[in-house]
Amino acid sequence: HHLTGCRLWQDCGGRRVGSESDRPTALARAYSHLGTYRTPLLTTGRLMLALPAVIGAFVGAPLVARELESGTATLVWSQSVGRRRWLLATLAVPAAATVAATTLLSALFTWWWWPHRALFDGVAWGTAVPFDAAGPAPVALSLLSLLLGTACGLLLRRTLPAMACALTLTAGALYGLQWLRPRLLSPHTATANAGTYPETPADAWRLGSGYLTRSGGRIAETGCDSIADPASRMRCFDRHHLLAQYADYHPLGHFWPLQWIQAGICLAAAAALAAFCLWWIGRRRG
Repeated sequence: HHLTGCRLWQDCGGRRVGSESDRPTALARAYSHLGTYRTPLLTTGRLMLALPAVIGAFVGAPLVARELESGTATLVWSQSVGRRRWLLATLAVPAAATVAATTLLSALFTWWWWPHRALFDGVAWGTAVPFDAAGPAPVALSLLSLLLGTACGLLLRRTLPAMACALTLTAGALYGLQWLRPRLLSPHTATANAGTYPETPADAWRLGSGYLTRSGGRIAETGCDSIADPASRMRCFDRHHLLAQYADYHPLGHFWPLQWIQAGICLAAAAALAAFCLWWIGRRRG
């Protein structure tokens, strides 16, 4: 594997290793340097990934459900406090705190991860960790989860079912975003002659690969690559009418556009949920 920062035949202080006997020591230092950042960063990223669900279930869901379940909300409404005004006042502080806290945590994670992203060999930047733990994505998703929890509480009017509802919907939102993310921007495509894997940038998010046929179609797998003899392998390519191999990928330059597009989707959904909650509480009776 290629390591950036501590190169394979340099020690971590940047000095070139002079002899063959020194190289295992340099390699051990390089992998030690990798582990110093990789394990705690991935662990922190996974905790960040769980944060929106925690906010939705333990902040958003009880926020309204507890008041409705206990009858406190009805008492407040009887004192000439409008329902929509009450809901806005109830949501304002938790929403502001959610945005402030997740912005700080996301900024710290991004500051920690971004300079060392090249050390994460085998962990694509477009996967859930680190993508959903860095940039504006976790901030917008946390706000969406807060509103999902609030909507669950408003509809179910019971705290525990609302918490389960918020957890389920937030998990669904995460999976949906992970499915949608590679499709938000058109990927780049690298090609090479059949039998040669296309070269892609080292920091690219690789989406998939396969073969291009002479008619312009795509085939994911043919079995030709498992043939050891080069001449037999080429005959297999000809038999399947394969012209080239392709690899789809997102370059690193797509990271921030994808972040802002995903954040925009989450914020639009959160705004729609807020409007729904205000409409619902204004029309319900009792």
